[in-house]
Amino acid sequence: MVETRKLLKLAKKIAGKNVHKRLKRISDKDELKEATQYTIISSLKEEYQNMEIEIKRLEHQMKDVFFARNKLLRIPSKIRYFQINFDENEFDKLARLFKSVRREIENV
Repeated sequence: MVETRKLLKLAKKIAGKNVHKRLKRISDKDELKEATQYTIISSLKEEYQNMEIEIKRLEHQMKDVFFARNKLLRIPSKIRYFQINFDENEFDKLARLFKSVRREIENV
């Protein structure tokens, strides 16, 4: 149950309060754990895709996005590694990497 609480906490950070409320309504513990894991991973992948689209848009405007693109290329492997163990420290590293890419995009 402790692991499920940690997962719910991570899901609240990345997916938002509405999704968190829906997840808390699930009564079966195994189903809750799987649904929470799926929610976290799909939210991370969606965020990655949105950043990739934004970088492509900036490339079409002939902006220099070299550093943002290189940082972005590290994210899929980090997501896959996080998907294996769902460690909170790995999630924090991933969140910092997302924040760093966002800063690079904003500074272009």
